[in-house]
Amino acid sequence: MSTAATTTPVETAGQQPEIRHDWTRPEVEALFALPFNDLLFRAQSIHRRYFDPNQVQVSTLLSIKTGACPEDCAYC
Repeated sequence: MSTAATTTPVETAGQQPEIRHDWTRPEVEALFALPFNDLLFRAQSIHRRYFDPNQVQVSTLLSIKTGACPEDCAYC
């Protein structure tokens, strides 16, 4: 029997400092198996690493009022 500590993909995924694009199927399945509140907590923790947790981003649709939007999305 091995005495080395083992970690699950979910545990190591929460410790990754960078954005990953090399997820394995078992790692993704482990994330899907998490209870929703645990998954939400992990997402919040990662978000707080890169963004000010006390700042709120405010977006406005100025172009919808002026009609000067460069896109033709048919929203106006």
